[in-house]
Amino acid sequence: MKSLNINAILPCEFGLIIIIISLAVIILGVRQSKRTQNDFDDIPLTKATTKIFFGSSTLIFGCIQLLPLLNF
Repeated sequence: MKSLNINAILPCEFGLIIIIISLAVIILGVRQSKRTQNDFDDIPLTKATTKIFFGSSTLIFGCIQLLPLLNF
C-alpha cells in the first residue's frame, strides 16, 4: 500500500482544538453572509467569504493532524 507521505506536525490534541476553532469561524462567516449590510459605518474588518475560506483551510489542516489516530 502506498503512503500519502503526510505527517502530523502537532499533537492530536492541538488538531482537535484547530478543528473546533475552524468550525466556529466557518459558522461565523455563514451567519455574517446571511446578514444584509445597510450601514456603511458598521462594515466588518473581514468579509464572510474570507472567514469561510480560512476556516475551511484550517479545518483540513486540523484533520491532517488527526491522521495518526487512524493507525493505517
